[in-house]
Amino acid sequence: MIKQPGQLVAKRPPQGSFAALMELYESNYIFLRRLVPQLDGRRDAQVSSVDRGPDLHLEVIERCPYTTTLMLTHRFARRDGDESLPDLQVRIYHDARVAEVLATETETAGQAPLAWRWGANRFLYRWLRYCLGEGHGFPSASGEAVVLRPSARRWAV
Repeated sequence: MIKQPGQLVAKRPPQGSFAALMELYESNYIFLRRLVPQLDGRRDAQVSSVDRGPDLHLEVIERCPYTTTLMLTHRFARRDGDESLPDLQVRIYHDARVAEVLATETETAGQAPLAWRWGANRFLYRWLRYCLGEGHGFPSASGEAVVLRPSARRWAV
């Protein structure tokens, strides 16, 4: 292929690379802000319910000037107590406009850090898209949605 003057050739970074991970962090931030448009500190624990499916629980764990750390999970009722799956801690970097899944030492044991981060954040990306597609969202303190969302649709499996 011969590049013509003025023609831009941009390739996507290879999957699993550091550059692709940075793109994934950016996408996670965008989807997370669609799900939670207002992180103003008035409500640190919220629940999103849809007609069918489990509730989505959000809890703000830490709030700093440039970051917010939150826990995001579905809770399933069981006979022996509620079960939270997946139970992800996510840190949002407001100044850089990225969001990443935080790891614990037990989760990354025996795995390369880049490979673990790629897998965990790819999961977050797909899960956030699923939650938005199901109609989940956390409204503002006034009770109204800050962003307009299309009506919920069921995903075919």
